[in-house]
Amino acid sequence: MCLTLIVLVYNCLINSLFKWHGITDIRNQFGVHQELPHENDEQYIQTKQAIDKSIEYMKKLWVQTPDNNRINYKCRNMHELCSFWSVDECGHNDPNREYMHYQCAPACQTCHLLDSQLRCPIKEGNESVFKPGDLNTLMENIVDNADGSGDYLKYNPIALSRPKFKRDGSVAPGVEKDGPWVVLLENFISDKEADALVAVGYKKGYDRSSDVGAENPDGTHEEDVSEGRTSENAWCDVDLCEKDPEIAPVVERIAAATGTSVNNSEHLQLLRYEPGQYYKQHHDYIEYQQELPCGVRMLTLFLYLNAVEEGGGTHFPLLDITVQPKKGNAVLWPSVLDSEPENKDARTDHEALPVIKGVKYGVS
Repeated sequence: MCLTLIVLVYNCLINSLFKWHGITDIRNQFGVHQELPHENDEQYIQTKQAIDKSIEYMKKLWVQTPDNNRINYKCRNMHELCSFWSVDECGHNDPNREYMHYQCAPACQTCHLLDSQLRCPIKEGNESVFKPGDLNTLMENIVDNADGSGDYLKYNPIALSRPKFKRDGSVAPGVEKDGPWVVLLENFISDKEADALVAVGYKKGYDRSSDVGAENPDGTHEEDVSEGRTSENAWCDVDLCEKDPEIAPVVERIAAATGTSVNNSEHLQLLRYEPGQYYKQHHDYIEYQQELPCGVRMLTLFLYLNAVEEGGGTHFPLLDITVQPKKGNAVLWPSVLDSEPENKDARTDHEALPVIKGVKYGVS
């Protein structure tokens, strides 16, 4: 039933309601109400035409296809003036185009940009750095010196957990329970390098740590600050770390030890845990990255920058393993399966136990 001064237009497809007095309010299924200028305004006709085009565009987008279904549910005008602005500001040469393309996607007809897979597709040749079997090969080279190179012997590698069977089918000595790889590397960095990393953390500035949160309209994700993670962190960017003469060798060493390159890793994440701070049980695998060119997190190498007086261990609850912080040591584990290196290995859930006494510094 329609009330006085409200005229039902554009049929029930989008349930648009126009109030034809002064500023016009439009209610529709693809975002906030859109405002029209007064009928006497010179941009009234242009804005109304922009709305008409948006409606036709969205009608096509709601035709059920695999690509449409990836974006139609999140294609929304996020501001009431999107249609008004779109008359002049959707063009690629406009300084506001990025905001408009993501926040006013129906008005600009740029909904395809809201999906990271469509916006940044995985190109041919951009293959996973690890193929099936490669993780076990890497870890056996580290722990067993399987390739005979001796490259890892200087770290006195210790398998805290490993698969029961080796790649050649033989049983790994002393292994009763089949598990994922968790490898301790001793003296992976020097005291001087550890101190440099602690110092650069203070230079960068620590903030409350956050996790990956809800997806934004543009396909990025919010930062989720929760009570499950109370530590502080700082991201060590290229200028601070990868160009630093003391820290750059550490970055290169991590890449060499994991059989990858610096380009395969994220920036170093510098971590600080004050007394009472912790990070409850979690996993490093990020599912939505499976469809992105960067790919999922496959390996974590955690560096301990100091010894903690009490508490602060890295605990793997499903494996009943706890690694205590020791300056210079590192612990290495995969987030993915050896047989399916883009799929999650849930067994490597872990947590940072609360620091009881002292301060814990680390890098991941």
